[in-house]
Amino acid sequence: MKGSIRFLHCADLHLDSPFKGYYHLPGPLFRDVRESTFKAFDKLIEHAVEQQVDFVLMAGDIFDQDGRSLKAQLHFKKGLERLAEHHIHTYVSHGNHDYMSATFYPMTYPDYVHVFETEEVQSIPFYKNGERLADIHGFSYEQRAVHQSKHQDFIPSSEEIYNIGMLHGSLSTNTEHDVYAPFSVEQLLQRGMDYWALGHIHKRQILHKDPYIVYPGNIQGRHRNEQGEKGCYIVDLFENTTSLTFCPTENIQFIDETLQIEQQTNLHDLETIVQSWKNDKRMECGKAFIEVTFQGSLPFPKEQENSMIEELKDIWNEQEEEVADWVWITRVHTSITPDWDREQLKNGAHFIGELIRQFDNYQDIEEYVHELLYHKHMRKYLQPFSEEEKQDILNRAEQLLLQELVKGE
Repeated sequence: MKGSIRFLHCADLHLDSPFKGYYHLPGPLFRDVRESTFKAFDKLIEHAVEQQVDFVLMAGDIFDQDGRSLKAQLHFKKGLERLAEHHIHTYVSHGNHDYMSATFYPMTYPDYVHVFETEEVQSIPFYKNGERLADIHGFSYEQRAVHQSKHQDFIPSSEEIYNIGMLHGSLSTNTEHDVYAPFSVEQLLQRGMDYWALGHIHKRQILHKDPYIVYPGNIQGRHRNEQGEKGCYIVDLFENTTSLTFCPTENIQFIDETLQIEQQTNLHDLETIVQSWKNDKRMECGKAFIEVTFQGSLPFPKEQENSMIEELKDIWNEQEEEVADWVWITRVHTSITPDWDREQLKNGAHFIGELIRQFDNYQDIEEYVHELLYHKHMRKYLQPFSEEEKQDILNRAEQLLLQELVKGE
């Protein structure tokens, strides 16, 4: 009979991420941002120690870039030494961001650290009290990309022990990220692993249960597309069952919020609403970057609305510069409740109907934003738009046009 094991599964630490596009922040906030991946890593180590895990699995992209910084490597080493002091083993694979042939400073890790050093799938055993309880199967990227499938190289060692696969890669059907080491859920299920510890995708996902196939996501969001809580999983593996517990690690959250504004709201009321809302978010999330949409009517003349909102946003943010758990408003949108029937307008034989039909048939705004996103000076500050952001831009453009056209009817 197999004994139980407890381990921590994490991936995509991206230590010392440069956080493009945040250089404009006040000094204290920018320091918080630059330190956020390190603080998230420290929380991860604390979770492992407090939960008394047997070992930690780190499934790729420990560092953010091929020229990994000395600061990141030393911080990482210190964390592994802390785990070793508590007799916790660590199994490390490297991914497309921190591949083995990239530039790095040679480091000596404790004996409790096991690194997969080649693209060939290897098996490293885990012993507890002299008994071999599990084999950890994994590989590291030797170059920036692994395009071939690796799933067929994961072979269980024995049915008498647990077999755990570490794979930094993508579903072959993924259309939102670069596809590396592609696989399908069916292919992984055929390999006979008791648990699949995945990495590469920054969104937390459980692809399958019994056995579990899991993306823990990254440990700290780095931009508005990586929202909400970030962290790792504590996994309890028994012979007949598996349980997962999510442990948050993020130091800063990225959030989208909608605030309902009543028709009769004046400037003083708006200020009170926003301050109360910010304090609620502060209590709930700690440090946060928030993109907010005001739903309803704002107490400004329409022609002054944009400039007034921007001025208020600056005032609200200035109040956060000396606050430990700051809540920083990145963008403000307005959204009125339409007093028209979109479907009825769409079916009309007039210009507005044709305009709505064109919006519905529109596929991509990439050609219009390409020059901005890839400008030699601007690209270092901007992230490519996600599909959700592109659709949001189209929706807002449609709303603005319809608001003016219907008003002029």
